[in-house]
Amino acid sequence: MKKKFSYLFGPTFLAIIILLLLDGYRQYAIVPVLIFWITLYSWDTIEKRKKAKDNS
Repeated sequence: MKKKFSYLFGPTFLAIIILLLLDGYRQYAIVPVLIFWITLYSWDTIEKRKKAKDNS
């Protein structure tokens, strides 16, 4: 999970900074955060299912 977190964190952080710097788009800075967490946990769930399927 740590590798996935670091892989997704960089682009998410960059997107948040860019959105916070643009005056008209500050309210959308939460969107990359939500996408980050959804992607992280979806990716982790898919990998866990694949491992469980392979072990069966």
